[in-house]
Order: sequence, then structure tokens, then C-alpha cells
Amino acid sequence: MRELQVVWKSGPFELTQLENIAQSLWAQLSVRMRHDENDNPLGVVALQGVMGAGKTTLVRAVGQAAGIDGQAVSPTFGLVQCYQRGDWRLFHLDLYRLKDESEAWDLGLTEYFDAEALCFVEWPEQAPGLLPNDSLLLQIVVHGGHDNGARELILSHS
Repeated sequence: MRELQVVWKSGPFELTQLENIAQSLWAQLSVRMRHDENDNPLGVVALQGVMGAGKTTLVRAVGQAAGIDGQAVSPTFGLVQCYQRGDWRLFHLDLYRLKDESEAWDLGLTEYFDAEALCFVEWPEQAPGLLPNDSLLLQIVVHGGHDNGARELILSHS
């Protein structure tokens, strides 16, 4: 197993500060990922956090920081949501309901990772062999209660 290197931490923050934190995270992703011809970040971010940590809320905030109009919704039941700004796309995948990794392969989810897009993948531990080797890991750590506890983001790569 590859050892992860932490490349950025948000420090603990309240949910009222999410917009500023999302801007900082967007800047980090813009620096650390490959880019398309318009300098938009491309690649996969594995998003880990306990149920109720705010994964979908975070993706929504990052999308807004990236200039995407509209509200992100949880892809739990549809597996994938797509948001677009011009030709650039942000895919939000939720693997929570997958039975095993073979189901992810059968559904062709790797095609999203091959697209010229930024992909956030919730519950990546459901299909760890599915993710590209150059994926970043973004952990949401909850300090205190899910409803009002502080959050902290930790961005790592191998």
C-alpha cells in the first residue's frame, strides 16, 4: 500500500465558514491536479467522511467556488451527478450503495475517471481498486456533533 502525504489541511472550521474553505480547497486542487487547455483541474478526488459529515455540501461549495451555477444534490440513488461550466464538467459519484467493487466495474464507472473532468468520489472504500493511482484523498473530519460540530479537511496524495 502506498503511503499518503498530507499536502494541505484546512484546520478546524465551522459550517458558516464553508464558502471560504471551499475557495481555499479549489485553489489547492487547481495547483495539484492536471489541467485541461482552459486551466481547469482534471482528475479524481476520493472523498472520505462519516455519514453526515457534509460530503455533498462540500462538493456543492467547491462547485460554486469553481463557478458552477445550481445546487449539487446527493448522487446516492443515481450514483452520479454531473455539473457543467462551459465545456468543463464536475462529476460527483457516490459508491455507498455498491455491493462490491465488481459492481462498479460492471456499471462502467471508470469511464468517468477517463473523461476530461474533475471527479469527486464519495465512499471510495467501496471500490478501492477502481480509482486511478494519481487520485487525491480528501478527508472530512468531524469534531463534535454532525449537526453543529466543526469540520476539518485533509488533502493527501501518494
